[in-house]
Amino acid sequence: MRKIILDKLKNIEREERVRILYAVEAGSRAWGYHTDESDYDVRFIYIREVPAYLNLQGTKDVIVWPAQYSIEFSGWDLSKALKLLRKSNPSLMEWLTNENVYIEHPDIEKVRKLRDQTFSPARCLIHYYHMGKRNMEKYSKEEIKDLKEMMTIIRPWLAYKWIKEYQTFPPNGMNEMVDSITMNEEVKDTISSMLLSRVNGKVVPFPILMFMEKYIREDLLKMEGTLEDLPSDESFQWGEINETFLNILENVWGVLLDREEG
Repeated sequence: MRKIILDKLKNIEREERVRILYAVEAGSRAWGYHTDESDYDVRFIYIREVPAYLNLQGTKDVIVWPAQYSIEFSGWDLSKALKLLRKSNPSLMEWLTNENVYIEHPDIEKVRKLRDQTFSPARCLIHYYHMGKRNMEKYSKEEIKDLKEMMTIIRPWLAYKWIKEYQTFPPNGMNEMVDSITMNEEVKDTISSMLLSRVNGKVVPFPILMFMEKYIREDLLKMEGTLEDLPSDESFQWGEINETFLNILENVWGVLLDREEG
């Protein structure tokens, strides 16, 4: 499958006339609750040639290719990625934290450095709280309680608790979060068991799903009461963001841009 994915990424480069700087696995395969039948969600960051950034109409900053062989490809232009990183975008930070990498240009280390500098605990806490709440509301309306859907509640809930405890961006793997976060031992054991059942394709008894739903719902209510106390913070300044973009643009295409101010 890896060869198929790499070949497809090369096709995207040729047909879209871009250079892919970074490509990783996202979704359940990155978070540690996939099965053999799970789709592959490939996310990537790309850069166009210099002239594409010089026209007044702007340029397309998202590439999405139709799913084939249960593989979905979606990518962001480096300019879009850096703008989102400036606001501590959790989705992008998850990509940059991922260990299942297909392509990585050396200059991605510059982007990772910015990730560490732009990380905002407050913004990410708000993001993961709302994701957990939204997924909980969706789950509550379903007649058939699905383990996969429960995982979409547990993961942002764990991410919130990780940030709250460690004040760092959480790892992608749910097992690592479960092992490291301070929590009720019964809940910790239950989540570990659910993850194992999910990966092995086993059914989790309904009472266990109900137990976790009730526990997390009550905890989300407690979280909601603390959101207004989070410190407000300003977005990261543009200077280093712009410099990183121009530097990578020069390195990838072998050009030297005139940056003198008039």
